[in-house]
Amino acid sequence: MSDTPASTFGGRRAVPPNNSNAAEVDLPTEELQGLVPRGVNLKDYLNVTAVHLFKERWDSNKIDHHTDKYDNNKLIVRRGQTFYIQIDFNRPYDPRKDLFRVEYVIGRYPQENKGTYIPVPVVKELQSGKWGAKVIMNEDRSVRLSVQSSPECIVGKFRMYVAVWTPYGILRTRRDPETDTYILFNPWCEEDAVYLDDEKEREEYVLNDIGVIFYGDFKDIKSRSWSYGQDLRLQDRVHGSGNSERQLHNLSAGATNLPLITNVPEIGDNG
Repeated sequence: MSDTPASTFGGRRAVPPNNSNAAEVDLPTEELQGLVPRGVNLKDYLNVTAVHLFKERWDSNKIDHHTDKYDNNKLIVRRGQTFYIQIDFNRPYDPRKDLFRVEYVIGRYPQENKGTYIPVPVVKELQSGKWGAKVIMNEDRSVRLSVQSSPECIVGKFRMYVAVWTPYGILRTRRDPETDTYILFNPWCEEDAVYLDDEKEREEYVLNDIGVIFYGDFKDIKSRSWSYGQDLRLQDRVHGSGNSERQLHNLSAGATNLPLITNVPEIGDNG
């Protein structure tokens, strides 16, 4: 089938800025072009029945992305690095006639040109530094994808959808909090602005949850232990409660790929 049509949510609209992950608006489950002829049942076309994110602590997604110690049951990955998902359909997927893509959305007013609406096309080969999804398994009614994210992707909690094209428009999965995906900085990725080439530094600044903080003045410097809490029960403070130093609040309509505060975002079981 032909390439994925131009995506929605990509125009120049005067919209308020996205100030928080917590502000959400669901994407429509249908984007139809005109009236559907009588007798046509859209359920006869390719439909998504389930999405699997391989998000358990022992799954490769979390182990390979160094996020297996987070106390959170959501998928947590690092930008610029591939991860795996599986989509189950109502019938076998035929790449010659079926067309679908994965979509990631963050904030209340998603726009493709701001990086807050990310349509991920199914491609033959993944390209480093670009979003894309490659089919690595197509059996029975299930398709497994290797998803490549951009190393410049906004950091935060994304809502995930799967969109399927029909002759009458787009059918999209409903919002499911279980498929929410956290995308974090990636100091293991050379293309990420926070890349660290020293494994000891990555251990100290990213993986270690205990460190030392110094305080006082230059004549009387003291130190005390500091629990970073990165791998404990981390809370997502974008909802505005508590320590503002951990907020991912500066999404400013996606104009920047880095939050104002670059601490590791806190992630909680309640998403």
